Amino acid sequence: MNPNTSLPLPLNQIAFSVIDLRRTEAWWREGLGFLPAGGNRLLFRGPLISAIQNVPGAAMTCWCLLGRNDWSQIEMFQYESPTSKLLPTDFKPNDIGYTRCGVWVADFDSALARLARLDTRPLAPPIGSLGQRRVCVRNPDGVYVELMEADPLPAQNRLGRQDCPVALRYVSMSTPDMARSLAFLVDGLGLAELDTQLHDDAHEALWGLAGAQCTRRVLGGPSLLLEVVEYQQPRGQPWRQGYRVCDQGILNICFGDPLNRHGVNAMHQRALKAGARANSRPIHTLRAGCVYANDPLGFSYEFMWAAPGRGHRNYGFSVLPVNRRPLPDNQRAGSSLVINAPAAELFQLVNDNAALSRWSGLGRFAQIATPSGAACGVGGERSVATPLGTLREQITAWQPGHCVRYRIVGSRLMRNHQGLISLAPETGGTRVTWIIRFRCGIPGLGGLLRRVMQGKLEKALAGLQQYQASHPKQH
Repeated sequence: MNPNTSLPLPLNQIAFSVIDLRRTEAWWREGLGFLPAGGNRLLFRGPLISAIQNVPGAAMTCWCLLGRNDWSQIEMFQYESPTSKLLPTDFKPNDIGYTRCGVWVADFDSALARLARLDTRPLAPPIGSLGQRRVCVRNPDGVYVELMEADPLPAQNRLGRQDCPVALRYVSMSTPDMARSLAFLVDGLGLAELDTQLHDDAHEALWGLAGAQCTRRVLGGPSLLLEVVEYQQPRGQPWRQGYRVCDQGILNICFGDPLNRHGVNAMHQRALKAGARANSRPIHTLRAGCVYANDPLGFSYEFMWAAPGRGHRNYGFSVLPVNRRPLPDNQRAGSSLVINAPAAELFQLVNDNAALSRWSGLGRFAQIATPSGAACGVGGERSVATPLGTLREQITAWQPGHCVRYRIVGSRLMRNHQGLISLAPETGGTRVTWIIRFRCGIPGLGGLLRRVMQGKLEKALAGLQQYQASHPKQH
């Protein structure tokens, strides 16, 4: 038995696999008010983390965020290896897996205004009267996030970090079998089923499932709840073929002991007796430890602990300045130019492979066939033949006439490469801005590579300006 923390351990973490750590972290922090905590890069690579997550060759950067809850955190991983598969564009909250989470916000209107400045808007009009309003948005990784004006855990609202205007309150799992999920969570892990409901049928319209028929149960606590939902109509898609926890979206949930390893060992044993399969044995260090396990339906769980003081600081349970965290990328190059043409026309030129090959000076671009068949939009891919080899670009965000985000996949020279081409109306035409971020795979050459790429981007935008002037309105 755990002499310090009674079982079951409290639900204390939602983990996310993200595509662009900087962008996603800013969304939670600047948009909703979460506080920066610790991060790590050195420990999250190599055989040990690969065994814990059952992801061969895993290498990633981890950042954490905190809300009002004392012992709850958002954990975000940007994988350098292997490449995270993008969330399907047709992903819905009734698909099997961890699909949705909810936060209480102190100022509902202010939170929506901040999110709007980050190009995030509600999926549907808010539901509820003043003081009880709810709305749903999607974060940069496509995860459904509900904002609640009334805290579903009002007693917990008076605890924790009172200067923080937001609290993480629940995570939802869409299960194919409610009875089996409850058997594992309640009978196996010992979670209490609560006599409360976070949602009713009317709330399904918030995330685009108006008229859905489902059963719901709420478990866990005290400050973070688990909502288990089984959709009878419409039925959700099963686990994606070849799915791994490193793929984009909610990775897993965690139950944590804020004092020592005893609770982790005990809860891990309970999970195994209930039919879970562990990825490895529990891994313990002097100040922290964890183990991942998968239940009989394929849901991933973590059981972790961290010692008070340095353990809490090192593993993201204490507020720390943003600049105390390791960077997924450490080089940045960019250029910006006003071009006398409408944004829609320039957006087409930026995404026309034949034209791009002529004006950019970066190489020869060609479309790559993808399983979805997408030629453009999120998931679209193209190759770039350069003197140093062929690169593979994948679109990660797509807003016609406004911006396109992409990443370079599989490059050993420019790791964690993120690109953004944005277009904004301005006097005299449209301001086109092209920014890239990356980490050089060859130690000592990062600065040189950055200067080379800076020059190439400046020449590319000058080439776009010249090409558009000589080929007006052909696209």
